[in-house]
Amino acid sequence: MVKQTRSRRTKFRQTRITCQHITSLILDYVTRDLDPDTTVAFEAHLRICPDCVAFLNTYQKTIQATRSVRYEEIPSEMVNRVRRFLQARIKGVTSGR
Repeated sequence: MVKQTRSRRTKFRQTRITCQHITSLILDYVTRDLDPDTTVAFEAHLRICPDCVAFLNTYQKTIQATRSVRYEEIPSEMVNRVRRFLQARIKGVTSGR
């Protein structure tokens, strides 16, 4: 029994999550693609880090907001203006504006 407890502690230490890890793992966490050990470590970090909780909440709200955006056709004049702007930037030329 003691060996099993030590093994779990060692495994948890190996999967300890930092704020930097949160940012790189957040998509996998939201989509439930993390392995169980990493999920446990991820959630343990969230319990002690209000900044990462706020980041996660903002991330989830951003996903919800982007899902609610409806596609509308961009006016052709706007497409042409953006295209001209990008072509000028690529060529290293700036317009007079």
